[in-house]
Order: sequence, then C-alpha cells, then structure tokens
Amino acid sequence: MRSHAGPDAAVVRHSPAGAGSLRVADRVVEKIAVTAAAEVFGVAGAPRRLGGSRAWGRRPRATARVRGGEARLTMAFAVRYPASVDEITGRVRVAVRERVAAFAGIRVARLDIAVPALRVGDGSSPSVLDRTRDVHGMGGTGDEGQV
Repeated sequence: MRSHAGPDAAVVRHSPAGAGSLRVADRVVEKIAVTAAAEVFGVAGAPRRLGGSRAWGRRPRATARVRGGEARLTMAFAVRYPASVDEITGRVRVAVRERVAAFAGIRVARLDIAVPALRVGDGSSPSVLDRTRDVHGMGGTGDEGQV
C-alpha cells in the first residue's frame, strides 16, 4: 500500500489492487490521541480560561500533524495529585503511540507533552505549577528527552 499526504488530509493510502483510497485527517489522529490519554489513570482535563478565571477542561488537548505516514503530536493535560508526572506521561506516551498505530495505521514520530497543572482535591480550581513541565519524545522507548 503506498501513501502520501493530501492537501486537506493527513494521509492518503491507495490499495495495491486499486480498490480505493483512505484519507485520515489530522483531527482524527487528535481525537484518537485524546481518547487514549483520557483513559490513563491519573490524567485530568487540561485547565482553560473562562473569562478571567481558570476552569478544568473535561479532556486532554491535542494537536497533530501527519505527513508521510508519521504523526507529530502536541498534548496538554493536568495530572491528578499525588501521581508522578513522569509515570503518567510515560503511560500516556505508550497508550497514544499504540492506539494511533492500531486505529489509524500511523506511527507517532514525536509526542510533546505539557503538564501545566496538577489537579488537587475536587478539581474546582487548578493548582498551577510554577512552570510548565514539557516532556519531549524523539521516538523510541519514550524515555528520551524527558525533562
């Protein structure tokens, strides 16, 4: 099966028998990634601004760019205190890579994760960290480049 990027689709695949093509949009990869991350115990929705106050989103956020059968994703979510940020982001990295590959047939080449807050107590107000925790993956096991 050969593939190439289309103008408004992440991946276009043509079957060798000429049976047709499959187009997978960036937003489809984003939804797969968000769903996979949300299912990891310890992940909470990313904080967001509503007017002048901060509120919890219900789900993680993700943006994806897919070219040539590989995805580059950026995700943001809160971690439920007292869970380990490193442990939770590692689990998310594995879940997202496996799910995107299984459902879309696309390899996640890079997954950048920002954890801008810890979710404490009932979650009515985020406890914001002094700085954003960025975890950058360069492929492989997911342990490379962690800050």
